[in-house]
Amino acid sequence: MAQITRKKYSKEFKIEAAKLVCEQGFSCVEVARQLNVADQNISRWVIDYEQSRQTECLGERPRSELEAELRRLRAENEELKQQKEILKKATVDSIGQCNNHVKTCSCGGSLDEAYIYNKGKSVCF
Repeated sequence: MAQITRKKYSKEFKIEAAKLVCEQGFSCVEVARQLNVADQNISRWVIDYEQSRQTECLGERPRSELEAELRRLRAENEELKQQKEILKKATVDSIGQCNNHVKTCSCGGSLDEAYIYNKGKSVCF
């Protein structure tokens, strides 16, 4: 028994065929005869073409593009959660500690900068 092979048409071919119906005013049957294609195919291509035009007019993006953005945003969200956890742990580990910087005075002594700021003393460096 012979196997029936299906014809495959390029996306551009389908769009041009649909434009003949939508923009030129030909019927699906006329276009199907001209292009030697089944009229059911032309009807389906016209529906797809009109839906894609409507989607473009509304500013909607194709589903695949939205899914790609969703994956990217989920990955970014996960990364930000991990960074937040790292910062939480760093904060817990450093509670009660402060970064004290000791400076040497021109008179030979040392000054604890944190002590000076906490006590409100003014010291000339």
